[in-house]
Amino acid sequence: MRIAHPASTVVARTDTNKEWPVRVRQRDIAYAAGVSQATVSLVVSGRASDGGVSPRTQERVRTAMVDLGYVPDPVAQSLRGGRSGLIGVFTYEPIFPATPDDYFHEFLVGIEVAAAELGRDLVLFSSTQRADGTRTIYDRGTNRLQVADGSVVLGQRRDEDELRRLAADGYPFVSLGGYDPVPEAAWVAVDYAAAVRSILADLHGAGHRRLAYVRGDDERLPSKARREAFAAATAEDETHRVTPSELSRELVEHWVRDGVSAVVAENPAVAESLAAAVSRAGLRIPDDLSAVCLERPLRSGRTAGWSHLVIPKHEVGSRTVRALAAILDGELPTDHHGLIRCLPHHLGTIASTGE
Repeated sequence: MRIAHPASTVVARTDTNKEWPVRVRQRDIAYAAGVSQATVSLVVSGRASDGGVSPRTQERVRTAMVDLGYVPDPVAQSLRGGRSGLIGVFTYEPIFPATPDDYFHEFLVGIEVAAAELGRDLVLFSSTQRADGTRTIYDRGTNRLQVADGSVVLGQRRDEDELRRLAADGYPFVSLGGYDPVPEAAWVAVDYAAAVRSILADLHGAGHRRLAYVRGDDERLPSKARREAFAAATAEDETHRVTPSELSRELVEHWVRDGVSAVVAENPAVAESLAAAVSRAGLRIPDDLSAVCLERPLRSGRTAGWSHLVIPKHEVGSRTVRALAAILDGELPTDHHGLIRCLPHHLGTIASTGE
């Protein structure tokens, strides 16, 4: 039988003349089910059987919850140490990626899709920014992520001390991107080494042995991974390695005189600078120089048609969330490491040297 409680009745809001139901609380459920509030708390948290609550009483409590339209407060559950069903997303980037050309945008799409498929809600920790624009997990010494059962951590520059502390505290998290400085942390990453080896094999197969590599002016994790993979794959080649600030028409002309037949750009911004220098030298890609970008070029840039690596960002984001869910369910270890393969995608800017 449904039992009405004064606290669950409808009241009028005088400011809008609309009627809104008062939030149903656990004490209302206890009143309706004829049990203590402690019993309701055990049922809501999933610890009823361990707490000695009989199946019949549990059913009575659940019936009252349905009748009154009770919705558990996930934040309160988290603070009590229970599972909230929330997955956090924390980024060390100044803002959350929003534009399609942002490096992390597609990763976030994969995260959202996987969370929806798993029936989990996402919490974006957007209030963790300091006055200088950097972000911190431990604001005033407190772990801000604890409202969620576990979190995905992303960003091109990580705070190693914070992540070590997070791992030492036993808080479940998965780093989106390989992160060896904290080996006890779980991560899901792109296998850049295999991908770069593959695209270098295609360049070698087309006869290219003298290459120019333009790296970024940064030490971000993806940049370092591509840089190291290129160095390993070209150990026996003659290579010129420069930064964007060194690019010029004269340098490109010098490369061509020296027999360079292919250029490799580390990221989309570098590719645009490289394309501009090649154009100023009066050369064309791929007629005079073959070209590759080790990431998807800018969609609206002059390098949009360049050969490039296809990074399965959607899959990486999805797999990161699924790995976190499996860790929370005890199906994977807290130091799980996963690599996802990416493959070259050729759009015709690798030409044969005829050799």
